[in-house]
Amino acid sequence: MKSPASLILLLASFGLLLTSCSKSKALSVEPDVPASAAVQDADNTPPSDYNYAVGEPAGVDDGVNPEAVANVLKQWDQCHRRRTTNGMDTLYASVCLYYGTDQTRDFVIKSKESFLAKHPQYRQYIDNVTIYFNVASADIEFTKHVSVDGSDTWQTYEAYLHLIGGEDDWLVSWESDTTTDENIGRRQKQKPIVTLPVDNTTPLDAIFNDKNVGKEICTSYWDLVGFEDDAEEGPLAGAMISAGTIGARNEICGLIRKGDPLNSAKEAGDHYYCGGTCSGGPYTARVLWIYNKRTQTLSVYPRFDGD
Repeated sequence: MKSPASLILLLASFGLLLTSCSKSKALSVEPDVPASAAVQDADNTPPSDYNYAVGEPAGVDDGVNPEAVANVLKQWDQCHRRRTTNGMDTLYASVCLYYGTDQTRDFVIKSKESFLAKHPQYRQYIDNVTIYFNVASADIEFTKHVSVDGSDTWQTYEAYLHLIGGEDDWLVSWESDTTTDENIGRRQKQKPIVTLPVDNTTPLDAIFNDKNVGKEICTSYWDLVGFEDDAEEGPLAGAMISAGTIGARNEICGLIRKGDPLNSAKEAGDHYYCGGTCSGGPYTARVLWIYNKRTQTLSVYPRFDGD
């Protein structure tokens, strides 16, 4: 096993490489947006206010272009205002925590297309923008005003985007709003999620199987092996550290689902997957951990080494 010191030295060898597209299964995930009643001309949409405040602690890291971060929000908003997904492929990371569920970029765009097709008179505008700058990430909080049928009855949401990247290059890694998050929390209270206990000895096939679909697994490399230099890696920790990323900073945390999120339905019976994070270079990104039952291997998407 590599020591913590040697793992940290690997950070400099990875770049910002979340650019690959993918194919995903069509699951039903949409923001919680209620419908309105009357219909009105969509041209009456108020303008969005992109002026932003910098949240505490104030300040921007050297090399970060605040306008590049703000421009991602502007492009995101303009796509919705024009009711088009054209250009969205350049806004999202390969995997995005999308309204509570990790999904591929391809899935997110297809979900947007479906939503806009169902609501051809959808309108929105945004204001009250605050940006919180961090190392290799930025959080954008804003108020989103929505009318799904062109009426002058507006629903208001406290929305947010979490971006990863640096300098002039940023990608949306999380998207949601507090209304959706609160609804998810209420559903989980009504029907609590079953947590699957794992340790450093648990075999992969004891985790990823039909009986555990819908259960939550939440663990990290360090949770499994501890911090001793002579600690040995078990099956799950070994898979996490061999995933082509900074393995010691990798986490798996999400519901176990059946299917292959990257390929066709014909291979669904051989695969299970869940969300999590991986570190590649200076930032930590959302990823999908995919278990192939046939080969008994666990891989991560996307891989930061280009494989």
